[in-house]
Amino acid sequence: MLKKLLKYEFQATARFFLPLYLLLIVLALLTRLTMSVTFESNPVLKNYLVDIPSFLLSFAYGAGLLSIGLVTLLLVVQRFYKNLLGREGYLMFTLPVTPVQLLWSKLLAALVWAAASTLAVIVSLFVLFADGNVFYLLGEMFSSFFEALAKEAPHSWIVMILFLAALIFGALHAVLEVYMAIVLGCQARKNRILLGIGVYIGLSMAEQFLMSIAIVSMALMPDFTMALLYLFGFRQADPDTIYAVLELFLTGVLVFELVIGGVYYFVVRRMLIHRLNLE
Repeated sequence: MLKKLLKYEFQATARFFLPLYLLLIVLALLTRLTMSVTFESNPVLKNYLVDIPSFLLSFAYGAGLLSIGLVTLLLVVQRFYKNLLGREGYLMFTLPVTPVQLLWSKLLAALVWAAASTLAVIVSLFVLFADGNVFYLLGEMFSSFFEALAKEAPHSWIVMILFLAALIFGALHAVLEVYMAIVLGCQARKNRILLGIGVYIGLSMAEQFLMSIAIVSMALMPDFTMALLYLFGFRQADPDTIYAVLELFLTGVLVFELVIGGVYYFVVRRMLIHRLNLE
């Protein structure tokens, strides 16, 4: 049943995201074309036919880059709030599915679209700037990167796995934080959105405080300080020490994301099951 929920969720949101991605790539292509055109024999004609359209298209492309993130965030909020906690919730919670399945359908769809938005931005930047040299340099960079990974194994692979895991669970944690603010804000009879924003700000401040304490605690460790001095070029350090500190740091980040994200998931799940408060 989760597969059907995801199919419905993607169908409902693709009509917003896919045209936006296409528009961003087209704007990048048009901006590149206008920037590559020259009128050396007639500077005045160049100013009117190239510079002004190039400026306008560049501005539109920049606005498109900003709108990608904004639209992704707004749709994540809108789909969860309207579909589960608004009037549509009366229909959704009568379906032969569990609240947990409904939650995971929203969560997984949000993660997929966040990744797709990031990919669309990267593709548009390639369309705007890439040439043959860029692809050659990228090939060289990836070749050197994997050679370094093989040379420094197994520590390099451990660091890479920890980094990717922290990235994935960090994205889950970020989405669950938004959902947590929404479900707590919806416990109010009035001013639900305002309360949800306040809860989100409070959660963010609490997380920053906890993270500051964790970073200060790690900074008191001699090996951690030595590794930082090495990374900034102030002091030599043993490579094994560097890898040990990186592994410790990434493990700490991963544990933080798992614990905080797990708390958010537990609260959101429990509220959807036992404290549902629809409009």
